[in-house]
Amino acid sequence: MLPLERYAVLYDKYAMPIGKGTGVEVSLEQLAEVLYCTVRNVKLIIRRLEDEGWVTWQAGRGRGNLSRLTFQVDKDSLLLQLSQERAELGEYKQAFDMLHTYSEGTQVLSKFVDWLDSQFGYKTESWAGKPQADILRIPSYYQIQTLDPAELVYAFDSHMIRQLFDQLVYYSEEYKQYMPSIAHAWEHNEDASIWTFYLRKGILFHNGRELTAEDVVFSMTRLSQRNKIQSWMLRTLDRAEAIGPYVVRIHLTRPHWLFLRILCSASLSIVPHDFGGLTEEEFWSLPIGTGPFRLKEWSENQFVLEAHTSYFQGRPHLDGVMLAYVPKEAAPRTKSNKWQKLLYGQDSLHQEPNDAWTKVELLPRGCSLVVWNMRKQGPQRSIAFRRAMNAIIDRQRMLEELGDNWVYPAYGFYPSEQTPHEGDPYDPDYAQVLLAEAGYDGTPITLMTHEGHEKEVHWIQQHCAAYGIEVRIEIATWQSIREPEVMHMADGILSCIVLAEDEVCLLEMYEQDGGSIKEFMLPEFHPWVRERIEQVLSTPDETERRARLSAIERRARDDGFILFLLHNKMGTHSHPSVRGVGLNSLGWVNFKDVWVAST
Repeated sequence: MLPLERYAVLYDKYAMPIGKGTGVEVSLEQLAEVLYCTVRNVKLIIRRLEDEGWVTWQAGRGRGNLSRLTFQVDKDSLLLQLSQERAELGEYKQAFDMLHTYSEGTQVLSKFVDWLDSQFGYKTESWAGKPQADILRIPSYYQIQTLDPAELVYAFDSHMIRQLFDQLVYYSEEYKQYMPSIAHAWEHNEDASIWTFYLRKGILFHNGRELTAEDVVFSMTRLSQRNKIQSWMLRTLDRAEAIGPYVVRIHLTRPHWLFLRILCSASLSIVPHDFGGLTEEEFWSLPIGTGPFRLKEWSENQFVLEAHTSYFQGRPHLDGVMLAYVPKEAAPRTKSNKWQKLLYGQDSLHQEPNDAWTKVELLPRGCSLVVWNMRKQGPQRSIAFRRAMNAIIDRQRMLEELGDNWVYPAYGFYPSEQTPHEGDPYDPDYAQVLLAEAGYDGTPITLMTHEGHEKEVHWIQQHCAAYGIEVRIEIATWQSIREPEVMHMADGILSCIVLAEDEVCLLEMYEQDGGSIKEFMLPEFHPWVRERIEQVLSTPDETERRARLSAIERRARDDGFILFLLHNKMGTHSHPSVRGVGLNSLGWVNFKDVWVAST
């Protein structure tokens, strides 16, 4: 038992009615019984608690006389202090474990969360040997799943990968064009089947080695391996070759007019061909890239980034970014509940946003949706049932009752200016007709989702009950929901998608192994989808490409294979002194550009 645990046990037993400062008469034998140890160990424990300054002990004189034990520290105050000390050391998990163990029935956890709330945001402090460093602390309720670009699935991971790695090119949402990154120039042949990239000189990995064509060839070849989750992106790759130390030529098996867009993906990040002198397993526990930040720590408590001072696109203004992992159940306790929405100015930790604060919002491409499992027997196999579900869901009511950042009903992947004005398919009378047409007999359906979307799936459960449809809920983890034996237990999976790379993300939904859309699709649907995708890749005109992609979406919607739900909005507020705050296509603040002006 830890000293705190022993103190807590004794305090609850003897001091709870009277509080600190008052002595109690007790024998060593009685203490041994309470602590489940020997009298000899009790003496050692009391000595340790005295050394900590938590108790005083006055031994009884003579045989049979009781001793006096005085508690000098209020247990709740001590627990709060020790938890804060753990958090300041970056031991957030241990701090919350301590609180959950010893603070039951008290207000200590709420007080700790209020204190922790003030620790997040921007601060100037001593850090990593620097007397003054600009640090941004952000809490996270979700662990990063992977930093391997080839195994990338989630938008959260994608954002963090972009802090560590770079791609050959990137797409500017502001200017609507491709921009140089690792490659300063590129060209292709007439039908876009051969691409040549000219690399910048002097780009350094975090360990100081210069990036060369060999690293690009290695990264491309590695991603194309069929055992990688994102290998579909390079399924048309014939070979990549180094023409010189700074020139790479890529040969594709067919024309590919979306190839530049593919190269903008975080999955096409360039990794060192030698894994920095480490084994591949060692490398991915603390990877190095060429990105604006290098990874300093990745543990169960926190994820710490440090500025890459030699970054070829310009050193970040921030010296460090610290992502603290906190339990999800702590979120409702915070007063401001803005841990992931608010960037505080240095001297404004307790100010609420006002008109002087900068508000940044983004309506991202993507939405929440249900994908029906067409490979499992059940009511969802009936097109009439799926269409009935579409007519049953009152999206406007769902929007109002769920609140949060949901802003529009969704009728497709993309929100637009027309989205708020489109007709809602909600039609309960028609839904009843469709249920009868489907021959629905009350068989329950199982909806699965992962942590973070419990509210949405429970809303659907309650709403469907009014129509005699029993919805059984399964909550999976971020990892398990992609396991075939788990996902195929569900009749449908509810999730939220972010189409950060626009057309590429649409392709990804239909092409990526392990994703619910590809896994749940009827085998007969695959060839039709693949044919349209091939047409997309071979089409140079963007408008025509989008039309072909829209045809796939339209069939999925009309068949009821995908049940679109809601579009959400992402946003943040920043104090006037915090500059460079902008949301990228993933809905995250670009860490590299954040800086703080003197006030």
